[in-house]
Amino acid sequence: MKLLPLGFCVILLGCNQIPKDKEPKLVVIPEKSTIAVEEKPNIPESALKADFIGNTDSVYAYIKNIDTTKQITLIGFEKSKLPSIPIPESIGAEMKLLKLTNFKNDVLLVNAKLKDTNFNEYYVFVYKDSVWKQPVNRFAIHKSNMSDSLVPITNDAKDSTLLLRYYSVFNMDRKSEKKFTWKLEHERIPIFNDED
Repeated sequence: MKLLPLGFCVILLGCNQIPKDKEPKLVVIPEKSTIAVEEKPNIPESALKADFIGNTDSVYAYIKNIDTTKQITLIGFEKSKLPSIPIPESIGAEMKLLKLTNFKNDVLLVNAKLKDTNFNEYYVFVYKDSVWKQPVNRFAIHKSNMSDSLVPITNDAKDSTLLLRYYSVFNMDRKSEKKFTWKLEHERIPIFNDED
């Protein structure tokens, strides 16, 4: 067995040592900080946000489902906070908000899409006593009577207990080539009081 010279061994041992200024330093890596990111809810495109409850707690309404076979449009509400509203004889709907004098909460105006595209059919809904109520019956306006400035239903300026509602009626016209037209009428109608 050959012996290595003592000097050579010292050199080999010295090679394995790390100079003090090159020694690895202990690096402390902080744990991942958890930053709370508030996720915004995915609000449907057709959604309409409003204070339907009357306590300044906004909730959005949206078209939840359209059953074209049964012709029923279902209006749903954010996280099912409010009961859904089925709109019969419809294949879709558009929604708008109304501010009516006798209601502290927002009122929902639904323009139902019908198979007969010649009419706009309107529903008015107000949330009261944990249910949706209709302060007025549904009504329709013929497309020939519609204009950009026509507001289908609004507060009556003369009497705060009444609403002013527009609707179309069939009008026989013997002088016209068409023999009939649709005439735009309006009426002042009572609504139930918010305190009832």
